[in-house]
Amino acid sequence: MSREAKSCLERAKREILPLNLALYHACRDYPHGGTAGIAALYGRSASTLQHKVSPTQATHSANPEDIEEIITATRDPRILDSVVQAFGDAAWVDLRGVVPSEGEACATLGSVIQAVGDVLQKKSALMAGVAEGLANDSRIDRDELAVCLKKIQQAHGALIALARVLTSDAEDGNHD
Repeated sequence: MSREAKSCLERAKREILPLNLALYHACRDYPHGGTAGIAALYGRSASTLQHKVSPTQATHSANPEDIEEIITATRDPRILDSVVQAFGDAAWVDLRGVVPSEGEACATLGSVIQAVGDVLQKKSALMAGVAEGLANDSRIDRDELAVCLKKIQQAHGALIALARVLTSDAEDGNHD
């Protein structure tokens, strides 16, 4: 992995961010007007919300209601990545599209294969990251570790999704 300094935007894509930065980037990247769009959804002051998520504004901070509204509006995984990392020894997975909702058909063979493929892809990305980090100097530095930890968390999530798909298929299917 490159040793050069990473921009804030590159870091937001590669690493699990602290919660304040995850909220900032989620709001900044919200496609329907950014922070102002989120504030408008909930009848909030755009200026106040902007101050609450700004990494340079020390006088305001997001409260639980703000965080819930930002998560609901953006569905940005960086926020949950941050919370799960702070919790430690846990993983999360977005199950939309993986396990059928109530009233939908049970898991199909295609969804099981897709879930297995996702697990394998995440594990492959993790191993490639470790190998790339070790290739430079046979050790993992802090930046490389941050990237690997994010990939490990994603692999955990993929395994949880696979378990849900398989469980759904076994419980809802008519397999004898």
